[in-house]
Amino acid sequence: MMKYIIEKDNEGVRLDRYLRKKLSDVPLTEIFKALRIGKIKVNNKKKKENYRLVEGDKIFIGIGNLQEEEEKVFLKLSDEEKRFLVKNIVFENDDLIVFNKEKDVVMHKGSGFDYGISEMFKSYYETDDFNFINRIDKKTSGLVIGAKNKISTRVLAEELRENNIRKKYYILVHGNIKKNIFTIENYLKKIEDKVVVTSKDDQEGKVAVTHFKVIDRYEKYTLLEGELLTGRTHQLRVQLSDMGNPIVGDTRYGIKDGEKNLYLNSFYCEIPKYNVKIENDLPEFFKNKLKK
Repeated sequence: MMKYIIEKDNEGVRLDRYLRKKLSDVPLTEIFKALRIGKIKVNNKKKKENYRLVEGDKIFIGIGNLQEEEEKVFLKLSDEEKRFLVKNIVFENDDLIVFNKEKDVVMHKGSGFDYGISEMFKSYYETDDFNFINRIDKKTSGLVIGAKNKISTRVLAEELRENNIRKKYYILVHGNIKKNIFTIENYLKKIEDKVVVTSKDDQEGKVAVTHFKVIDRYEKYTLLEGELLTGRTHQLRVQLSDMGNPIVGDTRYGIKDGEKNLYLNSFYCEIPKYNVKIENDLPEFFKNKLKK
């Protein structure tokens, strides 16, 4: 006897479609026959193949030769890794998390890393449905948004595309910027592993818009707040470098300043659709840098 409990993601799905997905190796005629004679029941009652599933429904399958799909094997997390995840969750509900990523932590596997925090959270929640809907570079720190199910992934991705999610960054740049408030709007395109500024007439170029505000000025640096209105790859790094004020520690688009840290931190996240608003203080490594 096999048993499935319907989660919110599958609410409204036809029973036969759900069974075809779960029992992919079983002929459809056999599934229909099992429904007809009561070998497959929902909440201990016979249901027709066009029954629409409801969250919490319990499906019982009692056909001896039906094989349950291969169980997903997740990454095995250590207790220390679990504590690391929990410690850095700054908001959580049934649909999403907001996670405060530390600098030098990767979000996804690849580039020499067997796994990142995305794979860790899939294991932590024991579901492949977990997805981060935005991402930041390894050296960038701060808030990222994780969707815990397929529905919230779709909703949050749409909110992101429609620019309904507000994101702000702390940015420390070289030089002294005189304007207190300014906006950079230009066109960016990717060439191999780098992003460059291009013209409006370039068909490969995508518009990039950021609002900036000066927080404080120092002898050699300016501390900025940047709010993204678009979410292009390396947008802040390329725009500020092109302006002549590269981010401190940016080895790709900046200057060789001997810094190991990238002074770029996602500190503010607002998701009106889910009534979420998170704002973090200036990170300690920023404060330590500015004390010198």
